[in-house]
Amino acid sequence: MGSKQKPSVIICASHSFKDPLFNGLMYQYILGHQEASGQQYRYHIVTEEQEAYALSSEEKAKIQAELKEQDLFWHPMPYRGGKFILFKKLWNFISLFFKIWGIKRREKAKVIVGFLAIAGGYAYIISRILRLKLMVFCFEPHSLYMKEFGIWSEKSLKYKILNKVEYLQATRADYVTGPTIHTIELLKEWKSKAKLFRVPISVDTQKFTFSNEDRQRIRTQYNLPEDRYVMLYLGKFNGIYYNEKEVAEFCKRLLDFDSRIFIFTISPTPSEDVKKAYLEAGLAPSDFLVLNKIPYEEIEGYISACDMGMVAIPPLDSQKYRTPVKIGNYLACGIPFLLNRGIADDDIMAEEEQVGVVFESLDADDFSIPFATLKGFMQEDTSSLQARCRAAAIKHRGIQNSVEVLEKMIQEVY
Repeated sequence: MGSKQKPSVIICASHSFKDPLFNGLMYQYILGHQEASGQQYRYHIVTEEQEAYALSSEEKAKIQAELKEQDLFWHPMPYRGGKFILFKKLWNFISLFFKIWGIKRREKAKVIVGFLAIAGGYAYIISRILRLKLMVFCFEPHSLYMKEFGIWSEKSLKYKILNKVEYLQATRADYVTGPTIHTIELLKEWKSKAKLFRVPISVDTQKFTFSNEDRQRIRTQYNLPEDRYVMLYLGKFNGIYYNEKEVAEFCKRLLDFDSRIFIFTISPTPSEDVKKAYLEAGLAPSDFLVLNKIPYEEIEGYISACDMGMVAIPPLDSQKYRTPVKIGNYLACGIPFLLNRGIADDDIMAEEEQVGVVFESLDADDFSIPFATLKGFMQEDTSSLQARCRAAAIKHRGIQNSVEVLEKMIQEVY
């Protein structure tokens, strides 16, 4: 098969190539698919490059050369944000449209994949104009999150536009993957004409794996006492998560339950704000450690250094539609997690696979049931617990789930 005739797939992402959301997820699914299919396809990846992940032109050229060997072609586009956002988004869209039109003409591509809701919206409009088959990969109704958390009002223009665009892409695409059972049910209620696939956000279970060497190194480096049970908080506060004060008060209750618990926090939120909240909630300086940034490449080492991972998402109704990526990361590195009921399908998995502690809410009055489960994990033999967590990660969050769905869709299209 000459490279000219290889079927082409266009990937549209509104994230930067190096953004962990794209690089750790969609990019890994593409690599997995190219490997599984023996490089039968050509992938054209269009990303919006943001300041936070800026690369020099040399770095871009190097990545493009490496990708080309695997029949992957990367088209970085500038990201325009800030003032006059709607005007800039329109400008983004126009440049994106011409870029994708060019690829379609050259490659005779028949399908476009929109990764997550914003790119799904762009891809939806482009697919209608250019008559491409559309797949929305990992559809989540973000407008519902923003409304329920009170970040946007139902009357705001942002809410109305995103809500409409989400509805159109979800109901009129040819294929949609949703991360939870609840998302698929929502799409059925909306009478989506798409072929629906439930695919929880998958992680690379080969990259994310337990390392005893990293565990020892990081515990020594940060002076984490061997006799403490290290609870990891990884990620942001505020917005669609609890704030620092709420998490700090919950952590105080954990320590009151068992003083061996130690709180290890890695968050882009300013460390001073987090430390202040912990101290005000009554934690001693010897009970916690706060880090601001660690390299994404080393994240699995830091997870390996811990004994359990925390997910602090308030149990609002819309949260059943999302899948926290970090649960896959925690499990793949062999540690259980704690979270609220009603988050994704992960509360069900926690109990069925015995890999997590489920709280009704982090500010509930009575913690007796979840605390009993937590005590069980704290007393359990580490190696059997690790094996159980790894098995759950591979079964529920393994990358093969996403690769299989990509293959099914592309085979149908071509």
